[in-house]
Amino acid sequence: MEVFPYSIRKNPYFGEGQTMKRSYRRNPGMEKINQVIPKSIHALGKKIERTYQERFVLARWPEIVGEGIASHVQPIGIEGEKLLLHASVPAWRNEITLMQMTILARFNTFAGFEMVKELAFSWKKGDIVLFQASGRVQEEADEQEAYRKALREMTLTEEEQEACERSVSLVSEERLRKKLRHISQRRKKREKALLSLGEKPCPQCGKLFSGEGVCPSCTCRERRERRRSVRRHLLDLPWARYADIKDHLRCTPAMVASERTRLVQELARRIEFGDWESLEAKTLVMLYRSLRPEQLTEDVVRRTLYDLRREMAEGTVFRPFPKRSEVMKKTAKRGAKSGEGFHVSAPRR
Repeated sequence: MEVFPYSIRKNPYFGEGQTMKRSYRRNPGMEKINQVIPKSIHALGKKIERTYQERFVLARWPEIVGEGIASHVQPIGIEGEKLLLHASVPAWRNEITLMQMTILARFNTFAGFEMVKELAFSWKKGDIVLFQASGRVQEEADEQEAYRKALREMTLTEEEQEACERSVSLVSEERLRKKLRHISQRRKKREKALLSLGEKPCPQCGKLFSGEGVCPSCTCRERRERRRSVRRHLLDLPWARYADIKDHLRCTPAMVASERTRLVQELARRIEFGDWESLEAKTLVMLYRSLRPEQLTEDVVRRTLYDLRREMAEGTVFRPFPKRSEVMKKTAKRGAKSGEGFHVSAPRR
């Protein structure tokens, strides 16, 4: 039996050469899941929709950068217009920085709009989360419930109650003294409840916390102090590398790299393009290239400052940057005319 396509199938109600038109259903059928979910999320409000969009793109990180990079660089989350990443080793941070524009373009393509504009790195592995958020929320809820239970069951000894009474004995007003005594007793119960849950006082500030060493506040304070020390060391010896600094200061390679980058950006904003011979310009080159004063040449200074041209201060009148060949050509001409050396302490010509 010969089978004909639907559009030319013979029908007894049509004459020779006539065909039956294709019929279309009034109901197009069930919608696909990838159409239903976005519509449902959109109906819940902009905040939830934005969170859904962020999680949707973050979950496709291996597709955006590839399995090789994704195994070493993981997304932490999105803050404003920044995509926060964590790299397993500093070398991967440099690689991702070079690929920043490509990654941002692919990330925003997956999002369907410009979701992020820049990348930022976190050196703390702590919060690499995509789908573990619900587990952390449940864990925090369990901890809060355990704390409330311990606080309800906590009682003060007679000595502790007397100590609370003595702490407010100098207050003459009865009503205020009762309030302060209640607050003192409440604080003492809270401390005992936290101690019963395994927390301990910080050896520096005395604040109760869970963990080893010192509390997070003191840790941040120490880290800021160490960063300031690294900055001062780099300002005194701009050519110093991590191997030179670690013998004098307690620091990490990441800390030295980040402070060097910050100092380079601050110095570059104070120098105009075309300033090849000032002390600040030479300091910037030493800091950026980790070169000693005797290693500086005019060619190195010009090449380095040309690489940093977009980070440098803008003049009052806009002038387009010259080509690299033009900048290097001037160096060659000046070197041929003058046999003078080029040193960081050399006077400006």
